[in-house]
Amino acid sequence: MRRDFQLPDNDVRALDALGLTWDAVRDGAARYVIVRSHPVPEGYTATEVDVAYRVDAYPPGPLDMAYIRPALARTDGKVINNLSQITIEGRTYQQWSRHYPFQSGVDTLCSHMRRFRSWLSHEFRKR
Repeated sequence: MRRDFQLPDNDVRALDALGLTWDAVRDGAARYVIVRSHPVPEGYTATEVDVAYRVDAYPPGPLDMAYIRPALARTDGKVINNLSQITIEGRTYQQWSRHYPFQSGVDTLCSHMRRFRSWLSHEFRKR
C-alpha cells in the first residue's frame, strides 16, 4: 500500500470497506487514487482492471473521469465512445471521459467510484 498523500478519513474508510487494494500516488504534480484489481462486469475483454482517479483538487474540487489499465474493449466489438490514453507512472491507462455535475460537499470519491461502476454497466445499454 502506497500513501504519497492523505485522503479525507471518510474516503479512507470507504475505500478500505471495499476490500480492494488501493494506493494514493503522486505522479509529478498529479495525485491519483488507484484501486487495484477492480472487478469488471462480463462483456469486456478483461475481468479486472486497475482504476485511477485523479484527485488533484479534491476535496472540494470535482472528479469526472476514470483511468483504466489494461484498456477495456467490448467483447461484442461495439465501440466505447470518449476514450483516450494517458500515462500514469510510466504506464498507459485508458481515459474514460465522462462528465457530470459534481456537487462539492455532496459527492465524494466513493460516489464517483459508484458512477464509474455504473458507466461500465451502462455501456451495454447502448444500441
